[in-house]
Amino acid sequence: MRRLLALRREGKLTTGQVRSAADVLGVRERAVWRWLAAAERDEAAARAPGERAAYSGRFTVTDEVRALLGLWKGNVAAVHRELIARAARGEGPLPPSIPTLHRAIAVI
Repeated sequence: MRRLLALRREGKLTTGQVRSAADVLGVRERAVWRWLAAAERDEAAARAPGERAAYSGRFTVTDEVRALLGLWKGNVAAVHRELIARAARGEGPLPPSIPTLHRAIAVI
């Protein structure tokens, strides 16, 4: 990936080289282009192409959210309102959007 990135920065990267890399890696050409774009923004992405970037702000379902889900009988909007109220009182961080909360809860 580093060599492809260096070629891209020099303006010498060709589509054929990207296709070859994709074939070797067993992925689609578009994936390699995305990895290159991510590597230009974040050096860590160059070390581990295709992996999700570490994002400290990523929301995860905590025991507190699970307890609130039980309290509110699975009502995600009510859990969201409760988390916003707690954040307003300084009892925690501002929660994610309702769609993000829905997605996070859907996988538990």
